[in-house]
Parts: sequence; structure tokens; C-alpha cells
Amino acid sequence: MKRSILLLMLCFSGAVAAQERTDYALNDGKIRFRVPSTWSAIMEKSDGNPQAIVFQVPDTAAQGTEDAATITVKTRQLKSPGDFAEAVQNELALSKAQTGYESDAQAADSGVHRYFVLRGKTRYAIRDRFVLIGTIAAQVRCQRPLLDATTKDWTAAWDAGCNSISASVQ
Repeated sequence: MKRSILLLMLCFSGAVAAQERTDYALNDGKIRFRVPSTWSAIMEKSDGNPQAIVFQVPDTAAQGTEDAATITVKTRQLKSPGDFAEAVQNELALSKAQTGYESDAQAADSGVHRYFVLRGKTRYAIRDRFVLIGTIAAQVRCQRPLLDATTKDWTAAWDAGCNSISASVQ
């Protein structure tokens, strides 16, 4: 009986650890979000305008290459909420100017700009979601290299993580 309880407790603690999240904030705490604890913050600019934090998401298929899956949360303080549409259009124009830009014809979510670009010789899938919080435009960009060795399980976890961070930005 004790052994069964101990085994159950170990399984439960492993499941909790696997779901641990780390809290982050930008714009003096006005924008808050959570990311899985396994994501490494590789760049942070938390002063001025814009502000951003870039996270690298581990993918064994990218190890030993210059390719990396990243998620960026970027914010821009606007003068008024009415400036949001223009800020989004500016970001979309920058996206479309990237090498190899191609809109994702399979995209079903109208609230997300999905597209492909080339980074060196590697094609990347990118998802940009924009949200207005008061007078702050927040952008969540999820970008990953399309590598043959990337597993379906990793891709599913990636999609869930991207959706989770997008939903947690507040």
C-alpha cells in the first residue's frame, strides 16, 4: 500500500513539474504572461518602447544547427487605442518584407497572421497574434524551423505552448 501511494505521489509530482510555469512582465507590470519553465529567455528588453522578451523553445531536431524555435512577446506603448490598427499594419508590412514571405493558405484562425519565411536555407513557420491592452499593443510571435526531424509530438506541444502564451498575455 505504501509503495503504491509513493509511486502515485512520484507520478503526480512529475506531472506538476512538467507543467510548471514562469511569470514574466513588461511595461512596468502592465503586461503579464506565463511560459513553461523549460523555455529559456534568450533576450530581454524591458525598458523603453518597444519592449520584448524572446524565448528559445528546445527542439532536439534543431540541436547542432543554427536554427531555433522561438517565441517573442513584444509590446509597444501607443498614444491612444485608436493607433492599434496602424501598429498592427506596420508589423504586418515588416513581416511581408522578409525573405521568402509566403502567406499560409491553410490558416483558419482569422485572429492570427500565419506565414512562412526563409532564414538562411531553412523555411520557418510563423504565427503572429496581436492584442490591445489599454494603450499597449502586444504581439506574440511564434516561429519555428520546418525540419524533417521534428516530431509530431514536439509540434503538438509547440502549438499548445504558443496558444497558451497567447492566451496568458494580459
